[in-house]
Amino acid sequence: MPTLDELQQGHEARLTTLLSELRGRGTDSDWALVRALVHRAVHVAAEQRGIAFCGLATFLAEMIGHAHGLQHPGDAQAAGHQDDLH
Repeated sequence: MPTLDELQQGHEARLTTLLSELRGRGTDSDWALVRALVHRAVHVAAEQRGIAFCGLATFLAEMIGHAHGLQHPGDAQAAGHQDDLH
């Protein structure tokens, strides 16, 4: 039986093919793609009654820190930090 990490890796590999077709069409398009993926992921989790909301919230919080580190490691004072607040 595959582990959760192994299952995730398999899903990510399949998504990589689709994402290569959809990304790179401009900043707005790429941002819309990210938003769509997160939105659909939340719906997938909500539709699967076995996925706990607290687990989803914790994972999303972890991914925020992960994304921050990927975009500009060691630069917490970058100018863009205040651009997307609402």
